[in-house]
Amino acid sequence: MDIQASKRLRHSLLTAAFLLAGLGSPARAADAPPAGPAKLPEFSLKDVDGKDWTSSQFKGKALLVDFWATWCNTCKETIPKLAELNDKYKGKGLTIIGISVDKGSAEKINKAAKKLGINYLVLLDKENSLGKSFGFNGIPSLYIFDKTGALKTAMPGYDPGQEAALVAAADKASK
Repeated sequence: MDIQASKRLRHSLLTAAFLLAGLGSPARAADAPPAGPAKLPEFSLKDVDGKDWTSSQFKGKALLVDFWATWCNTCKETIPKLAELNDKYKGKGLTIIGISVDKGSAEKINKAAKKLGINYLVLLDKENSLGKSFGFNGIPSLYIFDKTGALKTAMPGYDPGQEAALVAAADKASK
């Protein structure tokens, strides 16, 4: 079995395990609101350089929030797509934030972020203080908020098959 086939099999097995455990996203009607907070939750976190950031600093901006960790293989698959989206939408109305839930030092997370090619803001949530307010059960978890702060898309987990939906949501939110 080649490496790609092995990755696809591993991803399929993990997805099945999450769904069986009730951790996956349940099916919902097309007109149902996305699972997650209705509005961008208030937060105050530090970035990898120690600078303070609050949710109010993103008021009036479309925002894509990705919860991730350095040890999460699926997160590592998501990051290149987010970096590509950041290149495409930077200065066009969409801000991307990666919120690391790692317990490690800011230096370690910053080094890993650079190695993974993250080209967007990385905030630290070592205590996973935002998990409950965003309503996620695992990582990666992606949320797209429009310029009014309203949740437009929530994607628990990640699958390359979601890329078209992710790009469409980012495009719509940035307008």
